[in-house]
Amino acid sequence: MSAREGLFKAAGIIVVVSIISKFLGFGRETSLAAVFGATYATDAYLVGQTIPMLIFAAVGAALGNTFIPVFAQVRQDRGRHAAFRMASSVINATVVLSLACVAVGEAFAGPLARLVAPGFQGPVHALTVSMSRIMFPMVLFQGLSGILTGMLQTEGNFAVPALVSLAFNAVLIASILGLGPVFGIGAVAAGTVAAVAAQALLQMPALVRLGYRWEPVLDVGDPGLRRIGALVGPVLVATAVGQLGLVVDRVLASGLAEGSVAALNYGNRLMGLVPGVFGLAIITVMYPTLAGFAAARDFARFGRAFAESVKMINFMLVPVAVGMAVLRVPLVRLAFERGAFDARATEATAWALLFFCVGVGVITLRDMVNRAFFALQDTTTPMIVGGASVGINIVADLLLVGPLRHGGLALGTSLAAVFGVVALMWRLRARVAVMGAAGSAGASGTARAAGTAVTAGATSTPGTGPVGSAAPCPTLSTGIGGRAILGSLWRVVLSSAIMGVLAHLSYAALEAHVPGGGVFAQAARLFGAVGVGVLSYAALVWVLGVPEARLTLDTTRKVVQRAAAAARRCYRALVRA
Repeated sequence: MSAREGLFKAAGIIVVVSIISKFLGFGRETSLAAVFGATYATDAYLVGQTIPMLIFAAVGAALGNTFIPVFAQVRQDRGRHAAFRMASSVINATVVLSLACVAVGEAFAGPLARLVAPGFQGPVHALTVSMSRIMFPMVLFQGLSGILTGMLQTEGNFAVPALVSLAFNAVLIASILGLGPVFGIGAVAAGTVAAVAAQALLQMPALVRLGYRWEPVLDVGDPGLRRIGALVGPVLVATAVGQLGLVVDRVLASGLAEGSVAALNYGNRLMGLVPGVFGLAIITVMYPTLAGFAAARDFARFGRAFAESVKMINFMLVPVAVGMAVLRVPLVRLAFERGAFDARATEATAWALLFFCVGVGVITLRDMVNRAFFALQDTTTPMIVGGASVGINIVADLLLVGPLRHGGLALGTSLAAVFGVVALMWRLRARVAVMGAAGSAGASGTARAAGTAVTAGATSTPGTGPVGSAAPCPTLSTGIGGRAILGSLWRVVLSSAIMGVLAHLSYAALEAHVPGGGVFAQAARLFGAVGVGVLSYAALVWVLGVPEARLTLDTTRKVVQRAAAAARRCYRALVRA
């Protein structure tokens, strides 16, 4: 199996596990609702969980994102043992800082609960404080899980980090259904801590098999640890600034018609559904790959890998964006229209979704380019561009909210993401070209030094290097594959546009042949139109020669062949038994 097929297979594993995890997540929510309902105990649990999550979620994400490139760099320059030793220092520093955070959280749980939920009084406030104190230790395991995940992904193991996400939901569901009816909501809070701990601890055996052994070291002078500390700051600033756009959206939406805030929320959730599975899988697989190429200073392969990831994101998500825009009303109706969610709410949510669809692929691309900068150990550029994007988002909101209402707020978010992608890719192209040229110059200098050392009497052929060299030292062509990306993009956009027309026409035809407002009739019309869209898009990209179509088909065929071969082996073994 080629490296490209291996990465594609890893992304496929993540997609499958993500889908299963979403089903388990739905089962977790329904289990909580079935056992505790919509009571003050449920409110206290959810708010109590929010407090430690708000405090440490951004720090944990920043730590995980900055750890991977530094770990890859240390492994490349100083070897695996040095990288593992540096990881032990990072783990130990995380433990110390997390325990301090837990101590502060336990001491100030009351004021924090007042800050997050000022409307909670009396017993519900007291229960919220209790829930928060029970769950604050999960801060420690969240930090550890991010580091262990980064180590495994850098070593090429994507299956274990993906599978442990299932353990979180499984442990939590077990605590809700098994312990909740007996011991109350406090058992669910303890189960939440156990679920987060399981995510961290279940990754340890895989690391031990790779040769990792924890060391009781905390070398504050370790260059890797200090580098991570320097990189984390800009990521935290960018995360905090990014929340400003969301706050402005909520403030402006609150002055519009009733339900505008909810319509934005529901539209945003639908917009992120597919990117949260397929886009996240591509980013998860490609990020440590890019970090490895950057650590090896192989910027030609870095650029090619980045171009492949961008093309695959476009291939997957551009048709999704078009399809969601065309079928937005039946999609919203099937997903939400029941009970208090009436036809007016469907229309408002579909209006927001229309403009959010612009960002379906763009927001994923922005995250991918951010990871490319992180792989180059540059967290400042994404911070600066992110700040500028928030400014554009706010200006666009103020200009568009009047004529387009809450749809203008959704469009402002999408336009800010478009600006961010363009600015980041333009800067990345220049950055990779400069770093690649520097690497080529260094390689040429090494080659010239080697050539000078050839003794007199050695012969060479004009146009080649000295005797013994397989080929001349070429000047590497580096960049981010802009022409290849655009060459694939126009084919994908054309195919998606035609697909959108066919999906719209097929849905209109199905409305005439499958009438009715029941869930089955709605699903039949929607999924029938989606099926037409998928088949037509597959045919169009194949005819237009989109490379990702052939890669997808070839890899899928090989996976099916291997699965069939395994099934045959199992069948023969059962027959012999």
